[in-house]
Amino acid sequence: MTKTTFSIAEIHPADREDVRRLLEKSWTETYVSELGSEIAGRLVAQLAQDDIAGLMPRTDETVFVARGKRGLQGCAISAARHGITYLWGFYVLKEFQRCGIGSELLKRAVSAHGSANSVELVVLKSSVAASRFYSSMGFQMTADVQFEIAPGINLPAEKMAGSASEIIEQVCLL
Repeated sequence: MTKTTFSIAEIHPADREDVRRLLEKSWTETYVSELGSEIAGRLVAQLAQDDIAGLMPRTDETVFVARGKRGLQGCAISAARHGITYLWGFYVLKEFQRCGIGSELLKRAVSAHGSANSVELVVLKSSVAASRFYSSMGFQMTADVQFEIAPGINLPAEKMAGSASEIIEQVCLL
C-alpha cells in the first residue's frame, strides 16, 4: 500500500463539478476496458445531467468524498432505508487505489447510517477487482442479478451484503 495523504468529508455543494470530473475519469478508466467505448461513452454522457446521472444526493442520501493534494480521489454514495444501508456510487481513481482511500470511504459511508444495519450493494461481474475488495471487507455474494447500467443496457452483476458492524470492524483492522 502506497502512502497517500487524503481526507474524507461529506460533499459540499462546491464539490459538484469536481465529483462530475472524478466520475468521468473513473468511469472512463474502468468501463472502457470492461464494457467497451460505446457503452462507456453512453454512461459518461449521462454525467452532464443536473443530477450527475442520478448520483447526486437527495434528502436521505449521503455522499463522502476523498480529497488529496491533487483534488478528489474518490467518492461513496449511500442511503439507509428500513434497516439496510445501500451503497452505490463508490469509486476511487485507479492511481489512488490500494492506498486506503476505499477502506476509509467505506467505513464513513457505512458508519453514517449506524452499525446495526445490514449493508447491500451491486457490483458488475466484470468488475473483478471491486468484487475482491468488497469480499475482503466482509461482503458476501447473495444473488446473481441483471443491473441496468444505462437505459436499455442490462449487465450481469452480483448483489453483495454484509453486516455494518462487521464491515466497520474489518476496516478498522487494516
